[in-house]
Amino acid sequence: MNKLTGGIGLATALFLAGCGSGSGGGDVSPPVAFVPVPTSVSGTAAKGIVKQARVLACRIVNGAPEPDASCASTTTGNDGSFSVMFSDGYTGPAMVKVMAGAASTMMDETTGTDIPYNMTMRAVVPAISRTTSVAVTPFSEMAASAVGTTTIDATKISQSIAAVQSVMLTLGIDLSAMPMVDLKTDGSDPAVLGMQSNMVKQLARVAMAAKTSTLLKDANGVPCNAAGTTASQQIACVVTAMAGVMNSYVTADPAKAAALLAALNAQSPAGVTMPIRNADGTIDMQRVDMNSAVSLQAAMQHAGMTVTNAANTVNTMMGKMH
Repeated sequence: MNKLTGGIGLATALFLAGCGSGSGGGDVSPPVAFVPVPTSVSGTAAKGIVKQARVLACRIVNGAPEPDASCASTTTGNDGSFSVMFSDGYTGPAMVKVMAGAASTMMDETTGTDIPYNMTMRAVVPAISRTTSVAVTPFSEMAASAVGTTTIDATKISQSIAAVQSVMLTLGIDLSAMPMVDLKTDGSDPAVLGMQSNMVKQLARVAMAAKTSTLLKDANGVPCNAAGTTASQQIACVVTAMAGVMNSYVTADPAKAAALLAALNAQSPAGVTMPIRNADGTIDMQRVDMNSAVSLQAAMQHAGMTVTNAANTVNTMMGKMH
């Protein structure tokens, strides 16, 4: 053996042996396992407030929602709130479903009473983050219906949300608005409170139209106000009719869209039970004339605002309502 190559080989062997030994500074630390940062989706379900309903947050896999059994799940609270976590750190598009359970109820804003919740409403989310927020309402169901159940992706979801907001532009619908007035989180932002109160107002119109309008119909062409014997059945019919307005994730049926807008615009929400989350987190139900600044100001003062603050806030809120 050549002395030079033999020396190099011996030196290399000694070096490797030293690196592999369990002593001194030559220790090799074991690889650090990757731990994903959990992501979540939380929000509120309302047509009005939906209580004790099953919530599924489902990943979109190969363009379709994953099977229900694989979805993250929880139950809505008595304020309609929910929160679910993806422990694997999922950041793709998702569909949230709020489904009826044995004890599920929803508030009828026109009477202030709870009635059975016997339907499913959905919302679609382009991307899940560490703190994703979503409102599940009949308007979000329109967007979920628009994207269909196959070839769903983030772009189509964003386009469907934009399309629904465009159809409902004259009513000021913003699908991101919480369906209650949230003084705990947004009390310092009158513009956001205005969007929230407008959502409550339009949801009340949905309940009113379900009982009185002949413009919104079931699959057989029967007006929703005659399609069921209970308010729950009538409202479920209207929610289905609203979803049917969308032809695709970018277009709506002009005749159905016009009928929906006419049905909702015909309702005057003078007596609405408006949910308010107070600064301390408690929920207060206030009977409000949504057309009256005086009535809305009284509700804000009852929730803890000073007279001056309530007056200034309501001035902005009324400007956001349609």
